[in-house]
Amino acid sequence: MSAAATLGTVLLAYLPAAVSPGPNFVLIAHTAAAGTRRAAVAVALGVVAAGGLLAAVAVFGLGTVLAREPWLATALRVVCGAYLAWLGVRLWLTARAPETAPPHARGSAFRRGVLSNLTNPKAAAFFGSVLTATLPPTEPTAVKAAAVALIVAASAAWHLSVALLFSSPATQRWYAHAKPALNRVVGTVLVVLGIALATTP
Repeated sequence: MSAAATLGTVLLAYLPAAVSPGPNFVLIAHTAAAGTRRAAVAVALGVVAAGGLLAAVAVFGLGTVLAREPWLATALRVVCGAYLAWLGVRLWLTARAPETAPPHARGSAFRRGVLSNLTNPKAAAFFGSVLTATLPPTEPTAVKAAAVALIVAASAAWHLSVALLFSSPATQRWYAHAKPALNRVVGTVLVVLGIALATTP
C-alpha cells in the first residue's frame, strides 16, 4: 500500500472516533458555554496535545509496555476512571453555584484538556487497537510521523471548532438558563463513564 493510501486509511479511521461525542466533547462544550472562549480553546489544545502524545506512543510501539505489564494498565484504568468520576461529582455539587469567574485559567484549562484525553476510554481504544491495526509496524518512520501529524491536524480542526461554536454569545445565553440541569446531566455522564472505565477489564 502506498504512503498516501496508508495515511488516508488512518484519517478515515480517526475521524469517526474524533467527532463522536465523548468526555472530550463534553468538557470542551461545557467550558465554552460556561466560561470564556479563551478557556475553551485552551482545553481543546490540551485535548489535541494529549491526542498527539497517545498517537505517537501507539505508532512507535511504546504501548507494548502496557501489554507486558497488565497491572500497570489496570492501575492506569482505575486512576483515569476515578478522575472522570471526580469531575462528574464536582459538576453535580456546583450545579446551582453562580459563575463568579471564568471556570479555568488558560494553564489550568490546558491541563484539564490533556487529562481528559489521557483518561478517555474511547481514545485509548482507538490508539491502542484501531490505529495500530491501520498503521502496521513495518511502515517507514516518515509515514508513522506523518500519520501522527495528520491526526494532530484533524484533532485540532475538530476540537477548536467545537470550542468556537459553543463559546458564541447565543450558546452562552442559553447555557445561563439551562446551567443547573445541564451540569447535572454532564456530571452524570462523566460519573458513569468513570465507573465504567475503572471497573471494565
